[in-house]
Amino acid sequence: MRICLLSPGAAAPGEAAAIARHAALLGGRHEVVVLEPGPEVEGLVLAGSAHERSAAAMEAIRAYYGEEGPDYLEVRDSSALGFVPLQARATGDPVLAATAVGLRVAGGEELRSLHNAVLSQTEHLLRAGLGRYQLRHADHLLWPGGGTLELYRRYFGELGVELPEPLLCRSAAAPAGPAPVGAAPSAGEPLRILCLGPLERARGSIDLVEACLSLPSDDWELTLAGEDTATATMGQSLRASVEAMAGGDPRVRLQDPPGEVPSGEWLAGFDLLAVPARTEAWSEEVLAAMGAGLPVLATPVGGLVEQVEDGVTGWLTADFGAEPLRLALAGLLADRDGVERLRGAAAIAARRAELTDPEPIFVAYEQLAVRAQRRPAPIRVSERPLVTGLIPYYGAAPYITEAVDSLLEQTYSPLEVIVVNDGSFGPGDAVLDGLAERDRVTVVTQANSGESSARNFGIVLARGEYVAILDADNAFEPTFVERAVTAFERDPELAYVTSWLRFVDAEGVGFDPPSGYAALGNGVPETDERNWDGDTIAVLPRGLFTEDGYHYGPEGSMHSDWELYRWLRQEGRYGTVIPERLARYRILGDSLLRAHGAGIRIYGWDESRDRNRQRRMRWITHPR
Repeated sequence: MRICLLSPGAAAPGEAAAIARHAALLGGRHEVVVLEPGPEVEGLVLAGSAHERSAAAMEAIRAYYGEEGPDYLEVRDSSALGFVPLQARATGDPVLAATAVGLRVAGGEELRSLHNAVLSQTEHLLRAGLGRYQLRHADHLLWPGGGTLELYRRYFGELGVELPEPLLCRSAAAPAGPAPVGAAPSAGEPLRILCLGPLERARGSIDLVEACLSLPSDDWELTLAGEDTATATMGQSLRASVEAMAGGDPRVRLQDPPGEVPSGEWLAGFDLLAVPARTEAWSEEVLAAMGAGLPVLATPVGGLVEQVEDGVTGWLTADFGAEPLRLALAGLLADRDGVERLRGAAAIAARRAELTDPEPIFVAYEQLAVRAQRRPAPIRVSERPLVTGLIPYYGAAPYITEAVDSLLEQTYSPLEVIVVNDGSFGPGDAVLDGLAERDRVTVVTQANSGESSARNFGIVLARGEYVAILDADNAFEPTFVERAVTAFERDPELAYVTSWLRFVDAEGVGFDPPSGYAALGNGVPETDERNWDGDTIAVLPRGLFTEDGYHYGPEGSMHSDWELYRWLRQEGRYGTVIPERLARYRILGDSLLRAHGAGIRIYGWDESRDRNRQRRMRWITHPR
């Protein structure tokens, strides 16, 4: 099987090293490539750094594989690198059209943000949205064991996110070196507690310090070895917060991490590893400690409940948080002989060997190879549905021919074009007479009522199963409609398909920078602060309007497309985005959004948000 593993690279060196180990293990039986995001996609306006890196990851896939991608693509849920590749696959990108995608559980960025108390911030909400998209659209969810799958089912199930097909599959572990067990502490020496890994609220760093400082006895030492993070209250340094809590107490020691894989000799200088995590899929720190014969005190979350066998390889607290940790530590301080009995016990080495056995990993990938049999994209060749291209027109004589041509030159057929003249009768508008004589083109005229009304009128006249909406001064690239219909046939529940945009000026020359806009689709953003749902340029099922009652409007709205997409979202109907610049968006000096100042644009945006809020409210309680 040809496998591609997406890696964050230098952005997360520890995770990148773990992926490299996994690739080395699989490489003995499969063709494995590790790809990481390259340079940013130049000039595009993207929705933050996670979106940017995912777009760059897709470019790396295209650059390496050309037109035929791997059999299987795997990404970890600790980042959103798979978001754009999954959008590309859903919209018929030939590179990934026949590729199966697996999402490996690695802690989950959303769960970490929740326990770090930053999930409500716009940036983290957006990342959570990207992560949920990955969960909805991946084929497989690879989970490491313990209670992780149950947690994901509970948490994401309450959010209405259905998980992909689960498969128990661990990652390759770092090899265990010699496991020297240091000499037992002399009578009266403190219990030497180690907490290894990033200093982070979600990892329970503050919980552990608080628990230790409230212990009734003084015979303990705590070493926290890990890089600092800004995850303390109000986004402060976690290290600084621990230092403030300790108040100079010499029993609390902070040091830099000892390296990606700490040596057995260094680990042997401690009596116990504490893992106070509030969320943890699978702990590499636990495996490292077990390799040195150290027992582990851990919270009963995620994979820790399988890694730590209570009373055999360590102990599990009753819950996460400072008080359960304090109670467990007090018990261990009262039973130092029990700690020493486990330290260096053969059961710890045996358990580690069981947890790191590579054979179950190979078996899991053999199952993936069977599931990932390459299959063609599901296209209805014999019954291709008619698509109606719809263009509202008012005073756009210099550009309307290009817009119509871009529809007639689509690689997709059958396709008809309707131009709705919204009461424009200037000298230049005679161009419509010539367009009306073309095959497959119909020109109709209505009294001037506004662009939204023109769209709604054209939809009534359309005969196609889908309508391709295009403004008169914009244009499609030749494959836009083909890709959109492919997306609908892959997922008939889609509400609309749009694409990234290429910005051009009045003469059709590109802007740089920014050179374009990369939407996310209405299935991702959780807030109404910006429009990442997409532009009016889109293909939609005609039945949304003629059968389900949706419409563009009202007149005078500067954001009628966004209002429609949010209306659809409110009722659980989602669109998607072709992550390529398959439409040209002309930016004119006298356009509505450019001719007015920021104040009027903000006012229009707020009006749009309020109208969508009005739709959610039932105003009449007792109709007459």
